Amino acid sequence: MTLSIRLKALFVLAAVLVLFGARPSAAQQEHSLSVGLNYTYVRTNLVPDCDCFALNGGGAELQYRFRAHLALLADLTATHRGGITANHYDLTQVTYAGGLRYFLPVPSRHLRLFGDMLLGGAHASGTLSPEKTGFGGANALSFQTGGGLSIPIAHRWTLVPARAEYLLTTFSNSADDHQNDLRLSTGVRFRLGRH
Repeated sequence: MTLSIRLKALFVLAAVLVLFGARPSAAQQEHSLSVGLNYTYVRTNLVPDCDCFALNGGGAELQYRFRAHLALLADLTATHRGGITANHYDLTQVTYAGGLRYFLPVPSRHLRLFGDMLLGGAHASGTLSPEKTGFGGANALSFQTGGGLSIPIAHRWTLVPARAEYLLTTFSNSADDHQNDLRLSTGVRFRLGRH
């Protein structure tokens, strides 16, 4: 079974378990929609036989909370680095994914822990992209999973001081055709609506 088929099967299984294993809460009857912005750091190994390097950028997310502990999540992140080598090569990576966010039941109103599992795609451009180096195409499958901490700071605003994720991309690189990246981010979320 290929890596992409295994990832899709894992994602579907996790989604089914989370959706049917969670019960709606009487404390949160309303559905809420939030938007978020963040700064993102990615430690990547996109090019084979090279040292890992860092990409910096930012992202946006759209979260629809449909149960007390569950939300649908869409995430778009773009990161870049220039001057990677002595020849000033550069790399831009964009990931776009959707999936689920699970909020752990924590007995604190001021602290919320969450975990994410998302599946989507990735696009690389620049002089070190697989398309430019001859290793393959500029588009690949992406899978990300991890978690973070959120702190409500005002009626509609939430601070997300820390989010850490494992990011898998499947760009061709003439070695193993996948990259195991670390993604760290910090940002804010704003809840839309009247409540």
